[in-house]
Amino acid sequence: MAIIMTVNVFGASFLVTRWVKDSHIQIWGAINLALALLLILDTLLKRGRPLPKKVSGRYLRRSEFLSILFGGTWGALPFFVGHDEDLAMILTGLMIPPMASGMSSLLTRVPRIVLRYAFSASISAFVYCAYTQSLAGMTVCIMMSFFLVALYLGARNSYDAYTSDVHATLQAEESRDLLIGALEASHQAFVIFDADGDIIVENQLYKQIFAKEQDILKPIDTPIKRSGLYWQKSVQNIDGVGDVVVYTDVSRIEEARSEIEHARNEAEAANEAKTRFLGSMSTELKAPLDVISACAGVIGSSSNIPCTEEEVRDYADKIAEQALILASTLDGIISFTRMDNEDYLSHASEVAVADTIDSVVRKVMDGPNKRISGNVKVSVPKNLCATMDQASFEVIIRNLLKNALEAGSSVPVILKAGMVSGVGLVVMIRDRGRGMTHDVLESAFEPFFHSRPAHQKYDQNAGVGLGLSVAKCLAEAQGLRIRLRSEPGKGTTAFLTIPEGLVRRTNTNEPVDDMLDLPGTEPRTA
Repeated sequence: MAIIMTVNVFGASFLVTRWVKDSHIQIWGAINLALALLLILDTLLKRGRPLPKKVSGRYLRRSEFLSILFGGTWGALPFFVGHDEDLAMILTGLMIPPMASGMSSLLTRVPRIVLRYAFSASISAFVYCAYTQSLAGMTVCIMMSFFLVALYLGARNSYDAYTSDVHATLQAEESRDLLIGALEASHQAFVIFDADGDIIVENQLYKQIFAKEQDILKPIDTPIKRSGLYWQKSVQNIDGVGDVVVYTDVSRIEEARSEIEHARNEAEAANEAKTRFLGSMSTELKAPLDVISACAGVIGSSSNIPCTEEEVRDYADKIAEQALILASTLDGIISFTRMDNEDYLSHASEVAVADTIDSVVRKVMDGPNKRISGNVKVSVPKNLCATMDQASFEVIIRNLLKNALEAGSSVPVILKAGMVSGVGLVVMIRDRGRGMTHDVLESAFEPFFHSRPAHQKYDQNAGVGLGLSVAKCLAEAQGLRIRLRSEPGKGTTAFLTIPEGLVRRTNTNEPVDDMLDLPGTEPRTA
C-alpha cells in the first residue's frame, strides 16, 4: 500500500507541476510521503512477528483511524493545486477512484477500512467542490458518488463471499468429523487414496493394523490374517474420488472368542477396580464429610464459637454444597451397581432425539452442575425419533456432555447429530480441551478410572470415574455404540451411534441436515 501511495504521489505531483505553475503540491506530496513512510516503518516493526490469533477492537479502531487520516489527506489534493478549480477537481477525480479500487482489491477481508478511506477522501473533495461551487467539480462529485455506491456494493459482496467460504470450511470440518465417526463405528478398516496415491481419509483401525501394508491397492481374493483376525480386502476405484480400500472382518468364530475373552478381562478388571475403589473411597467420601462435620460443629447448639447470621448462612451453603457432592458421588455408584440387574432398563419407547438432547443440555448447564464452566452449541435435526430407553439415553448424553465440559477449554462444546447412510444416527460431542493420550484413551471406559496423574490432588468436581463406564454399559445394553477419538492438547470427540433399524423420521416439513452417504459401510452394533 505504501508503494502505491508513493508512486501515485510522484505521479500526481508531476502532472500538477506540469500543468499548474503556481501550486502548493509539494506540501501535499510531503504529507502523503510521510504517511507512506509511516506505513513502511510499521510494516518493518511487525516483520517476523507471528500473526495474531484474534483482532481486538482497539486494533480495528486504530486501522480505521489511519484509513480516515490517509483518505482525508489524499482527497485534499485540490486545496493544493492552485486557482484553477476545474483542473483541481478533475485531477482529484482521477486520483481517488484508482486508490480506493486498489485498496479494495488488496484488503477484501476488511471492507470497513477500504470504505472509510474512500469516503474520507471523497468528503475532502466534496468540501472543496462546495467551497468553490465549480460546475466541473460538481460533475466530478456526482461521478464519484456513483463510484462510491459501486465500491460499497462490491466490497459488501466480496466480504459476503469471504464469510461464506469461512462458514463452508467450518461445516466441511464438522462433516468430516461425522464421517470419521461413522468410519470408526463401522468396525471396518477404511482408507481412500487420490489419483497420486496420497491418503485422503483413513480411520483409526486402518492406521493401527494396515498402515504398513505393501501393495495396498492390489486386490486379494482370499482373507488375510492380521492381529489375530481374518480380514477380507476390497479395492474399488471411484471416478472423481480415487481408490477406496476396505478391510472387513470375516472371522466370526475368532470375533466371538475375542468378545468372550474381552468380557472376561473386563469382568476381572471391574473386580480389581472395585477393590481399588473400596480402598480409596474412604478418602474421597471423608473429605466432604469432614467439611460438613466441621461446619455443623461451628453452628451447632453445643458450639461456643460466636457466629453472625451471615456466617451461619455461609456455613449452611458449604454444608449443602458438600452434600450435593456426596449425593452425586453416591448416585454414580448406585447407577453402576445397578448395571447387573436385568430390569434396570425400562421398556423401550419412541424417543424424540432433539427434544431429549435439548432437555439434557438445559439440565446440565442450569442444574446442580452449573459450577462447570463453558457452553454448548447444539445442532440436532428435529424430525428424528429412535426406539430405545429414554432414561438411559439421557444418562448417556449427560455423562458424555459432562466429560466434555470438564475438559477445561474456553471453546464451546459442539453437540451435533446427523444420519449416516448405512450406519445410522451418529451423535457427536466434541471439546477442544486437554485431550487424552493413547494409554488414557484405552482405559477411559474402565470403572473408577481417572485421567488425572497419581500425584495430582483429588478434585471433588471430577466424580469417581464412572461416567463413561455407565454410558458404555447403557449403550451396549440397547445395541448402541460409543467410540472416542482424542489427541493431547487438541481435545476429545465422543461418537454415539444408533443403528438405522432403531431410527425413524417423523412427518414434518423440516429437512434433515448433515446427511452423509458412505458407500461400502454397514451398521455394526456395540
